[in-house]
Amino acid sequence: MGNSLAKAVFSFKTNILNPKLNRLHQKTKNRLKEPNLEKYNLEKRQELIHHAITNSTFYTKKYGNLNLPKNGTLTQEDFLKIPPLTRTELVENFENIKVKNVSSIAAKKVSTSGSTGHPISILRDLRNPETPIRWRILNWWGIEPWENQAFIYRYKRPFSERISNALLWWPTKRIFLAAANPTKEHLEKFVTDFNSIKPSLLQGYVDVVFEFALYLLDNNIKIHPPKMVWVTSAPLFEEQRELMQKAFGAPVCDQYGNTEIMLIAAECPEQKGLHIMQDTVHIEFVDQNNEPVPPNTIGRILLTDLTNYAFPLIRYDIGDEGKFMDEMCSCGKQLPLMENVRGRQAHNIQTPSGLRIRGEHLMAMFNGHMKNFKEIQLRQEADYSVSMEYVPRGHHNHSKEIQNMAELIMQRSRQEIKVYPKEVQKIQQVGRKTPLIVSNLK
Repeated sequence: MGNSLAKAVFSFKTNILNPKLNRLHQKTKNRLKEPNLEKYNLEKRQELIHHAITNSTFYTKKYGNLNLPKNGTLTQEDFLKIPPLTRTELVENFENIKVKNVSSIAAKKVSTSGSTGHPISILRDLRNPETPIRWRILNWWGIEPWENQAFIYRYKRPFSERISNALLWWPTKRIFLAAANPTKEHLEKFVTDFNSIKPSLLQGYVDVVFEFALYLLDNNIKIHPPKMVWVTSAPLFEEQRELMQKAFGAPVCDQYGNTEIMLIAAECPEQKGLHIMQDTVHIEFVDQNNEPVPPNTIGRILLTDLTNYAFPLIRYDIGDEGKFMDEMCSCGKQLPLMENVRGRQAHNIQTPSGLRIRGEHLMAMFNGHMKNFKEIQLRQEADYSVSMEYVPRGHHNHSKEIQNMAELIMQRSRQEIKVYPKEVQKIQQVGRKTPLIVSNLK
């Protein structure tokens, strides 16, 4: 009865009170029926580039000498001639990138945490919210928007925001855990509330959801299994996924997104890779000359947001690395696949001779070890040495395990750097994130 009421109220809200969101939702579902999504994607890029040149001072100047087609028709070859948008350009040109006369009700300013350098601000186009794409992903997992949901955030949300959220989603129930420094009472209440409302979805940052999973396992606490656990914001170790699935009794869905473009790709229940939202974002994997790399080859990621007309992001060099997969998923969805993003281009361990150890390689080396630790972070100092800070799980002696991990890094660096394990109570955050690698190199 409760679920029927929630569905009825949700339908009323979307059909009557928010018909625009309902229309966007229907369009999002219909777009996957497009006979040629690649063609649709290119057409949207054409529209966006013409809009940017016409309405953004930054792009008018940046593309002024490119001799792009005047009629708006753009080929893939033309697109590849466009120079990428760098993070430095974003930092220095906020006012010039945003389009002319964008109203305050059409866009919202958001900023990154600064975990990869200077914080970056953009405008999020509120005329094209990410909500329909979120509902699409949930639908893959058999979750409806009106079903109860649970969230683990790092910090407690303001009281006014919690009240407005409760009113917005009533009678759907949503519960939240602020996991920065949760007390035993907070954790026990969250478990009680969780088992009371039986949410279909549990969502949160990888590290805080993982820590909650360890709390359940270490204390032999059972919760009602959700349909899916959705993690984001950081690379996911496979051992973390295995432990979370054991703790929650549910599959863990990995997703790729960021502050600038929230929903880029996500796993379906087949979990053979991440489906790229090709109708709302264009993603490229390129070499140092900004040319496409072959499938199954690591490349720098360039992103084009096809829905943001308030603050165009075109061939944006986000600082991540990844690769296309040269196969389609057995689920039958016509959205291309990419591998799970394992590290950021900006997050490397460096040696004095110039050797770089990428984050994805470190993740591969650490697989088989991570079940013994709640958190781990590598902090490279100005003298190239690395402090391997870790929060152990349980009261066992992990000195041998962590020393083996340190030896792996030193071997990979050809013994050019020293690695010093250091047990800590809490990993230091950068902004609101806890990156695997923090570099203090000049």
